[in-house]
Amino acid sequence: MKIALFIFVILSCQYSANGQKMPSDYFEEAGKFYENKEFGKALTSYQYIVEHYPKNELYPKSFYNVGYIYYDQKNFEKAILIFSTILNGNFNEKENLGGDIMADPYTNYSHRASEILSDIYYEKEKYDSALHYFALSDTASPYLHFCGNEYASNDIHTALRYADIYQKLKQPDQAIKKLLPAVFITLADNSMVIDELRKLLNGKSNLKSKLDESLRKIYAKEIRQSKNSYNRYYFKFLDTEIAVPNSYENDNEKFDKQKAIKEIMLTDFYKMIVKL
Repeated sequence: MKIALFIFVILSCQYSANGQKMPSDYFEEAGKFYENKEFGKALTSYQYIVEHYPKNELYPKSFYNVGYIYYDQKNFEKAILIFSTILNGNFNEKENLGGDIMADPYTNYSHRASEILSDIYYEKEKYDSALHYFALSDTASPYLHFCGNEYASNDIHTALRYADIYQKLKQPDQAIKKLLPAVFITLADNSMVIDELRKLLNGKSNLKSKLDESLRKIYAKEIRQSKNSYNRYYFKFLDTEIAVPNSYENDNEKFDKQKAIKEIMLTDFYKMIVKL
């Protein structure tokens, strides 16, 4: 499950002219303590930055990591205070995370704080609050990246997490509605989405006929981006709007409805519906 991220950045040691330790030294020291599972020492070093260097560029990362260590050690009440402060603060979501090219590029402070708060309340079995904070991570503080594959992975994670929480709330129909828009994601593995839908839809009647009828009623919506616009095609199944895969239409390429339906019939989602 994609959830929290401990922010760990290797920094070069810097000392002032009189040999005094700098914030970067405390930050690197804390990271090493954390890697060695010396969590108390890591917490002390991050807290020192938070308490003594509130204007330093490492303050936001240190503040977040204090909350993460509390969360990691299941000190939930203190973690809630830290991450609630982040949500109500002015942390830079697009601050460079400082990792390698395969890592997330941005800190995503509010997004991650919302997800962690959701996870905490989930563990406390307060599922209404878990849903509230997870929705914040999806809407008020959406995940930021530059890679389509990562966005696809996040969309799958989001659909599965919503579905899990809604099932804890005894709302399976809402879980289904959150999973359906992810059935045609191809840039990441969505097999868990299909598997979860198979369980939730098992026992429902006339699914294939309902899906076939929905596909016959595919419709277009105009999508506007800045000064440009294009058509995208959708259908509604079980009261949920689902985007037709590869259905972007412009002046050079017109939408072929019958071809789109044939391609959908070859998908794992359609084959799963046929078998139910």
